[in-house]
Amino acid sequence: AGGTEACNLGIRGLGSDRARIVTTEVEHPAVLKSVEHLERQGSEVIRFALVEGCVPPVERLAAALEPKTLVATQWINHETGTELPISDYAAACRARGAKLFVDATQALGKVPIQVDELGVDALAIAAQKIGGPAGAGACWIRRGVEVEPIFQGGSQERGRRPGTLDTLGVVGFAAACESVPARLQARASLGALRDRIEQALTALGGVRNGSGRRAATVTNLSFAGWDGAVLVAALDLEGVCVSTGAACSSGLQQPSAVIAAMYPDEQWRARSAVRISLGLETTETDIEMALAAFRRVLLRTEGKT
Repeated sequence: AGGTEACNLGIRGLGSDRARIVTTEVEHPAVLKSVEHLERQGSEVIRFALVEGCVPPVERLAAALEPKTLVATQWINHETGTELPISDYAAACRARGAKLFVDATQALGKVPIQVDELGVDALAIAAQKIGGPAGAGACWIRRGVEVEPIFQGGSQERGRRPGTLDTLGVVGFAAACESVPARLQARASLGALRDRIEQALTALGGVRNGSGRRAATVTNLSFAGWDGAVLVAALDLEGVCVSTGAACSSGLQQPSAVIAAMYPDEQWRARSAVRISLGLETTETDIEMALAAFRRVLLRTEGKT
């Protein structure tokens, strides 16, 4: 029924017999809460920080692995676009007999996914991330890997997910997947638009959050002295839709937990963070109109803290 259920099935289904869970502090809530569920069941949890946006090197990850370990991590961060070296993590897990679950909901359509060659044990994706119907998701599970179902019922999906399938959602997801080649081809042009945004907003006082290799479709900046929620509201009145964090956190008047974890010594970043997304429909005209709105808003003083 979406990426959240896919993450729950992959993590709780693979981790039910795992003594140790390895994850990061900046995961999507679907991953964070699933890991917390296993922690309450008695699993030891090791959480790596992405301080300053730098991803945990594979050597550090490997040192935490043992045969009864499940690594549960995202491929691309949902707020900053930071990409993690999943193929390297997969090789380390295979070498030590550990299992690897990947939240690829932000990776679908943004990086090539050759799932059979990747070496992961389970991987979650969601339809709405590529223009498909909301509430449709998938959890790919490597052949031969046992998964404990999180629902009880019939024998659908080989007993892994009992219940009648949402046929319209499945068909809609399949149709949306036809856009993936075009989305991958657009990465260079979208990356240029993203860089244009970052260049202009940095000149206006913004500071980019996240570093290293990043997806082309998202950027995240903080504006010292501003409240992120006020900035988002002001831009909304100008016709520009941005957010302070993940879509599932909309409406919460709280600083971004992801940015707070990345920059523990600069908490102003989390309080003033703004997430900007781009897609196939985004044009240069859209970008110029958005930047003009940012200029108008940032020249004001009533939104500053």
